Amino acid sequence: MQTHAAGWAQRALDVFDAPACSLRSGDAYTLSGCSQTHFVVAMTDRAGESHTDVLLYLPAEERVTDVRVRRDRLVTIQRPRPGAVPNPPAS
Repeated sequence: MQTHAAGWAQRALDVFDAPACSLRSGDAYTLSGCSQTHFVVAMTDRAGESHTDVLLYLPAEERVTDVRVRRDRLVTIQRPRPGAVPNPPAS
């Protein structure tokens, strides 16, 4: 996960706001009021329930944790573009 998170800035990403129930494994997201990027390892979204359970990696703390987020909570999702070639590192 550390390697995945470290190379995140060099990836071609689609960035958009959507409800937390739109998250997928492999996404990263941020919440309003929290500047830390959360990397989605796995998630469970049960239709009909008010929350989405997310297993995520927090690179600043170097740990994996599980959280429960309201399904309708607006998050900023960063999703790798399918088949995209990574951006070259800045020189």
